[in-house]
Amino acid sequence: MDQFATPAGWIGILIALLPLAIVAVAVAWRGRAWSTREVPGVAFRLGIGTLFAACVVPAWGLLAAQAAAWWWVRGWVIRSGGLLWPTAAAVLWVGLQSPQGGIDLGIALALAMGIAQSALAINQRYEWIPFFLIPGQVVGTLGHRTGLGIYLGMLMPLAFTTDYGWSLVALYLPGLIVARSSVGYGAAATGLMWVQPHLWPIAALGMTLGVLHRFVKWNGGHVRPRLLSDAWRARASVWIVALWKTQRWPFWLIGHGGDSFHEDGRTWIYNHKLSEEYKEAHNDYIEFLYEYGVLGVGALVWFAWSMRAGVHWGDPATGVLAGMAIASLGNFPVRVAPIIGLAALMVIVIARRVML
Repeated sequence: MDQFATPAGWIGILIALLPLAIVAVAVAWRGRAWSTREVPGVAFRLGIGTLFAACVVPAWGLLAAQAAAWWWVRGWVIRSGGLLWPTAAAVLWVGLQSPQGGIDLGIALALAMGIAQSALAINQRYEWIPFFLIPGQVVGTLGHRTGLGIYLGMLMPLAFTTDYGWSLVALYLPGLIVARSSVGYGAAATGLMWVQPHLWPIAALGMTLGVLHRFVKWNGGHVRPRLLSDAWRARASVWIVALWKTQRWPFWLIGHGGDSFHEDGRTWIYNHKLSEEYKEAHNDYIEFLYEYGVLGVGALVWFAWSMRAGVHWGDPATGVLAGMAIASLGNFPVRVAPIIGLAALMVIVIARRVML
């Protein structure tokens, strides 16, 4: 019985008793509907996931605990983001156990996929070959031109992990141009300035030309501005409402719960008469603050600070994340699977320098 006197032994007992405890609480909590099958199961998954996330990355354990607390408050209703941070911790843990060859292979595959996406985007623009053509759209396989632009822009600094950095940038650039993504240009310029600091003037000029290409249209020798102010005005309206709702107690501290913006945003369209329906805030920082509050922001800053030893100028992995950070100001790259997958790979690369 000595094994039960250790912390690991007590944790095992607590985990084993967790489903029974949640059933007892549910029975005592009269007036709240619950399922004898789902509630204990979800409680077990959230409990295990929170402990695992806390062991891998303490800051992510705090975010996982916040999701578990909201599940309790909402009356045993869990949103799809409830197990997000345990899953992220599991991905990081696997990445830390992987051999360096596996990481290098992942980077090589990402770079090769960028070439394929750029070629596909050009084909969609000019319709040379009847392959994966979507009428009037240049999206690659990402489903949205902005996501395609951000993805190609983030790959540009990563290209300098090879001896063919500028050659790969030249292959990605046509796809970025036909995608006509202003935040994609921003991601590309930021990443390139990070890995090639001496090229700041050239990268800044390229970003300026890219933005002009996005916002200005040539028509018969005449310059005509593209009417995009309405789209940005609609986004600003969503940001204002989100920040306003975040100010109220206790939401400014603990947020509205993981993945809550996706549900609440639809209500705003009706109540505040917004001109466009958004499932995302088109600003990952505002959306994160809305969902996790100041505590969540503090946890994320805590994690970023713990990784500072693995971040430095000229580093391609850091350049990729810097590009994504800029793109997050006006879009939602964290919601696009290929983009967040690439970002996760870069986080693993940086974490391996710090933790191994």
